[in-house]
Amino acid sequence: MTTVLQFSGGKDSLAMLHLLKPRWNELVVMWCNTGAAFPETIELMRDVQTTVPYFLEVKGTQNIASDGYPADVIPTLRTKVGLLAFGSSAQAFQSRFTCCAHAIWAPMHRACVALGATTIIRGQKNSDALRAPVVDGQVVDGVRYEFPLHDWADADVYKYLSEHDIPLPRNYKLMNTGLDCWNCTAYLGENQKKLAYMREHHPDKHVHVARVLRDLNRAVSDEAAPMKTILESTCGI
Repeated sequence: MTTVLQFSGGKDSLAMLHLLKPRWNELVVMWCNTGAAFPETIELMRDVQTTVPYFLEVKGTQNIASDGYPADVIPTLRTKVGLLAFGSSAQAFQSRFTCCAHAIWAPMHRACVALGATTIIRGQKNSDALRAPVVDGQVVDGVRYEFPLHDWADADVYKYLSEHDIPLPRNYKLMNTGLDCWNCTAYLGENQKKLAYMREHHPDKHVHVARVLRDLNRAVSDEAAPMKTILESTCGI
């Protein structure tokens, strides 16, 4: 029987890791490296790797080069199919969920299957806006999912970390989320502060992401404007 703790390096993952310290000898701590990890995240993972008995780095692969940058709102003419249909060489964009599934979720799932994992533990909370469609204790395809923080709020996580003198990565001074892929151009509702963090600590990466976002903004505006006119004039919407 193999138990996997899927670890991202965010505050919830850190709380989970230390909460489960009595079980470390039973756990495989698994992290997916998409190839676009922040230097701070890589450093944290190296520290964790030297601390826990079993650590597995899964190699994820982004499909940005082939399918485009992730976006919350997708201009259809800029999808891979749209560009092909119109013979355009412009930058492509794809769904944020497709990008994450390709780069993180699928590689993690394959790694868990290869290990023969019977239990998967995550720092997922019921209060999280984005969470998997499974609940604490649910068994799916023979795998039990455990979310020990399921009834916690963010305030509970911060309190736990503080009471146990567990240092938070410096990005939490500006934001309430961890550092995933530095080149992510989606999840803008929560990533605005990440962009501010990048501007201060990784200006070269910020320049790259800002350029892509400006292009995305133009593409969305160009496609949405005529559609809005059509809907207003023909449908009264």
